Amino acid sequence: MTFLRKWRFPILIGSGLIAAGVLIYLSETHVSTDKTQGAIGKRDVYRDGQVNSADVATPGSAPVATEAILESSEFKSLAKNQAFQELMKDQSFLQLTKDGSFAQLLSDKSFQDLARNSMFAELVKSGSFQEVMRLDLQSRMKSELFRESQFSGLVHNEAFSRLMKDESFARLARTEAFASLVSSGSFQNMIRSDSFARLVSDASFQRALESGSMARLTFGSSRQ
Repeated sequence: MTFLRKWRFPILIGSGLIAAGVLIYLSETHVSTDKTQGAIGKRDVYRDGQVNSADVATPGSAPVATEAILESSEFKSLAKNQAFQELMKDQSFLQLTKDGSFAQLLSDKSFQDLARNSMFAELVKSGSFQEVMRLDLQSRMKSELFRESQFSGLVHNEAFSRLMKDESFARLARTEAFASLVSSGSFQNMIRSDSFARLVSDASFQRALESGSMARLTFGSSRQ
């Protein structure tokens, strides 16, 4: 008993020191692990944020669909045609192509046939035409511009009658850009081309027109 009483306090103190040492060791190990995981996490985030070079388009390269157009026989037959080049750079044409309805209108055979009609080109140039196209359909068809003028013959034209009922056409026809384009020499030249008619009917070509890439590619092709 005397021995236990003599060494009781040193044993308790030693046990306490050992326990404290164990706690300090465990806490330092936990902190070190957290720091290591944090560093790995940061590296993972950085790696995920990297942009893969394969995902970035090469500057100046054309989309696959556009490349197909460039290789088409229709485009090749027109690429060096001066009227085609002028049309692709025409400001009125570029303005209209921003409207998806215009690309569809270009591929419409009724519109193609009508656009070849010199009387229609004269009508579109007239100052009254845009005003008439702002009217409702019934008033539009009864307008004096069509009933009692040099353009009265167009009322009986099937293609004209159908387009007059098309609101997309009416919206485009109300613009100065449309009047300027239809009466331009480059447009009149191209609208009579079978190759152009086939090209504008291609959905990929229509998308290229809307994106504005066709004019740049045409310019590049003309320099080759």
